[in-house]
Amino acid sequence: MFPNYFSTLGKYLRAVRQASQDTNYAINEEFFWDQYARDWKKSEDLKDGQLVGSEWKYEEDFLRILEKYAAPDKEALEIGCGGGRITVAGVRLFRHVYAADLSEEMLRKAKQAVPASGVSFHKLDGYTLKDFSDSSMDFVYSHDVFIQLSSLQVYPYFVEIQRVLKKGGVGLVSFYDFVEQFEMFKQTSLKFWTQRVPPVHRRLHFLTEEMLRAMLLEIGLQILEVQKRRFLSLAFRK
Repeated sequence: MFPNYFSTLGKYLRAVRQASQDTNYAINEEFFWDQYARDWKKSEDLKDGQLVGSEWKYEEDFLRILEKYAAPDKEALEIGCGGGRITVAGVRLFRHVYAADLSEEMLRKAKQAVPASGVSFHKLDGYTLKDFSDSSMDFVYSHDVFIQLSSLQVYPYFVEIQRVLKKGGVGLVSFYDFVEQFEMFKQTSLKFWTQRVPPVHRRLHFLTEEMLRAMLLEIGLQILEVQKRRFLSLAFRK
């Protein structure tokens, strides 16, 4: 993937653990991403002007689906905007983008990188979308974010997305597919087993299309499209 990517993430994970004396401490995602954004440096293979997170790449397929369902008269909520690498596309596709993240430092970086008039930046609590009203959004999207959430976390977020979407509103979220990305899953799993410590790249989670369909069906969201490539991306409608 990227030579220094996992080692850099692992350094922040260790720092998070050391930051707490509580043995029951849950990983503080905000602390992690604040630190990552502060220390981020553009790698040699990235061009000038690239944003925090540009090193992760592989967003082209997701953006094609986003463009397919977007409309210039609609408003969209982006969950996990990070440094703004997807936001820069969103502001061209929607009337207004509510770019949201749990990291203040990521939001600060994104504000600097995306100075468009049709965007506002919002702090998330890492669990809910409580600052957004019921039936307030035409569109909700999130790319390369939910791969860090277990199925136990994904379902409540779907419930929240369903709540904030307007009737007829569209959602688009990407995941890692357990079947299609089995080789990545296997290598991650075996590394954990061999080293007997949590993987240095924090957490990667793999779901299946069937699991996601079951969640969406349960809360009344209609599947519009499923794409399986580098990511498993699902478009759905309320």
